[in-house]
Order: sequence, then C-alpha cells, then structure tokens
Amino acid sequence: MRHKKILRLAFGLLLIAFLLHRLGPASVVHTILSARPAYVLVAISVYAVTFLILSTRWRMILHDMGGNVSLISAYQAFAGGMILSDITPARIGELSRPLLVRDKVELNRGLVSVLIDRISDILTILILGACGLILFLTGREDVIVILMMMLMALISAAIWRGRRAISDKLSGSDRLAPIARSFDDLSAIKDIRLVMIRSVLLTVIAWVTHALRVYILASSIDQTPSLQMLFFLLPLVSALSLIPVSISGLGLVEGGLAALLASQGVPASTGLSIAFLDRIVTVAFHIIAGGRAASRVL
Repeated sequence: MRHKKILRLAFGLLLIAFLLHRLGPASVVHTILSARPAYVLVAISVYAVTFLILSTRWRMILHDMGGNVSLISAYQAFAGGMILSDITPARIGELSRPLLVRDKVELNRGLVSVLIDRISDILTILILGACGLILFLTGREDVIVILMMMLMALISAAIWRGRRAISDKLSGSDRLAPIARSFDDLSAIKDIRLVMIRSVLLTVIAWVTHALRVYILASSIDQTPSLQMLFFLLPLVSALSLIPVSISGLGLVEGGLAALLASQGVPASTGLSIAFLDRIVTVAFHIIAGGRAASRVL
C-alpha cells in the first residue's frame, strides 16, 4: 500500500514537472507572484462561502437521517475531510468525515450521509459537464436548462434503481463491504428523492462559487475567462481528481484547468499559474479551517 502511495505521488510530481518544463517554470512562478493580494483574499472569502454551502448540504442530509450536528462542527469536519482528501487518491479521504463527528453521529449513519453527499457531487458533475460540453460544442444555450433537468431525473433514477447492484458489487471487496452495507441503509430515509434534489441544487449553487473563485484568481493577473464556461466545465476538471493515478489528481487537475483556460484565450503558462494558485489557495484554506478536526484521525 505504501509503495502505491509513493508511485501515485511520483506520478503526480512527474506530471507537474512535465507541465513546468513545457511551459517554463520561471514564467509560471513570476505570474503567481504577480497576482494581486486583494483579489486572492477575495477568492479565499468566496471559497469560505463555498464551504458554508457544502457543509450545510451535508448537515441537512444528516438531519434527514436523524443526526444533529452544529453548523460549526459540520464546517470543520468537512474541511478536515478535505485535508485528508488532499493527500489520498480519488479523494477517498473524504470518507473519513464520519470519524470527525463520531461523538455526535453514529459512525455507520455518518458514512451513509457522506455517500449521499458524494453521489450528489458526482451527479452534479455529470449534469453540468454534459451541459457544458453541449454549450461549448454547439453554443445552444436555449436547451441547457431543459437538458439539466432531464439529466438530473435520469441519472438519479438510474442510481436509485441500481443501488442494489452497486451494493452487491461493493460487497465483493472486504475493504468496501461497510460501504455496501451503507447502501442498504439508504432505504431508511423517508424521501430520498427530495434529499437528492435538494442536495444537487445546493451543489449547483456551490459550483457557481467555485467558478467565481477561479475567475477572481484569473482576474488577479488580468485574465478574464468566461464565467459561464467555468461554471459548466470546471466540474469536469475537478472530476480528474477522482482518477486514482495520483494524489488528489495532482498534475491532472492543474493540466486540465490550464487546458480549459486556454480554450478561453488564456495563455497556457498563465493558465497553469492560475491552476497552481488555485491549488495553493484551496489547500491552505483546508488546513486553516479543518486542521484541528483532521488532527483527530491523522
């Protein structure tokens, strides 16, 4: 297991080194240092709002399951889980979140809540990403809202109807068996459809703030990518962190964001600088907001 972690870290660092070699490390560093501090502080504030939305989403899911966690505790636990996510492949560190509130919520119930939370994330990524690709390729804005609603309904129905098959597949692994049992517990929720719809809507709002954060960081170095395209396509860039070939998508996410910004007319080296700046801002915020909570399980 340790060898796999080292290999994933090495792979991510090699990707970073390759990107820097191709685009020029001196140019990237100079661009990062030229970012206006006031803009960076505003971006951090926007990210704090993002966490407020996401921790509220998780807290509401817990409440629907009979759990009672204060907003402050949910906020800190969410940030703590993100710290562990930053140092694990495919962001599996977020599954540690129930451990951070185990004194308030039964562990298995907490795991179920995180699963619903993550499913709503993935569902939103699929919806926004699909709509973003259609918008990017065709420019047809008039069908986006209808398509979003259709995709939300279809994917939600597929996940719900296939939960038993998903549970059976996960049961084949000793490590994933607890997660499989958690899928069975989803039926205990009174109205799972309402929970999912509300969670996805909150996640959509959170992605507005994600896009705004990146836009502000780009503006700090005099770049103005399309906020609309960031909103729709940034989720696909984030999905690269789910590929378990590097630690938290290290290198993949930065390259993906640089490519997305390049499609909006941002020079590749500048786009990579924005990606690194965004990584620095988000990881630093995770440590500040969730360091104390994460220390309980580290």
